[in-house]
Amino acid sequence: MKKLVLSGAVSFTLAIFGSAMPALADGAIVGLMSEDDTRVLEAFDVRREAAIAAAMEVSDEVSTELLRQVLAGEVLSFDDGYDPSGDWRCRYLKLGGDPALTVYGWFSCRIFDDGAGWVIQKIDGSQRSMGRLYNLPREQLLYLGAMHYAYEDPIWFGNDPSRNQLALLSRLDDGRMRLEFPAPLVESEFDILELAH
Repeated sequence: MKKLVLSGAVSFTLAIFGSAMPALADGAIVGLMSEDDTRVLEAFDVRREAAIAAAMEVSDEVSTELLRQVLAGEVLSFDDGYDPSGDWRCRYLKLGGDPALTVYGWFSCRIFDDGAGWVIQKIDGSQRSMGRLYNLPREQLLYLGAMHYAYEDPIWFGNDPSRNQLALLSRLDDGRMRLEFPAPLVESEFDILELAH
């Protein structure tokens, strides 16, 4: 199982996001990362830290303990032949908004290889998403996707810039994964989609 390889074996480096990079699907460019996208990714750690700090201040001890559990785990590399394909349970934790922490129930997600690389889909709930995974010179993978509603067909990153999503995917040593969105489209300042079997 191979991850998507960019044309010319180009890889993303967060430190050198000076120019827009192409998102490739089946060999065709479906969108380019904007300057705003690159700034958001460069500020990923700052945004994450602020949102987690705000979420940990809420008085709901059950939710804050759940957040601690979701954030736990050692991050593993994807470069050892690991294949995440299959069906996953997934749930959103929305941080930093009002309220500062909201934990949703479990939904269904799916990861598959469409011939160009891995695709992640959230396949139920009122708000759904679909996006591709890209190699980074670090342990996480870059997700470029798009949100759609249940009554709409899925779209790709770049088809409608107002629906674009970007996130970093981490693989954890307990079998879970975390897809972390530094600039969610609605309701919060930082989202975590936890994926578990």
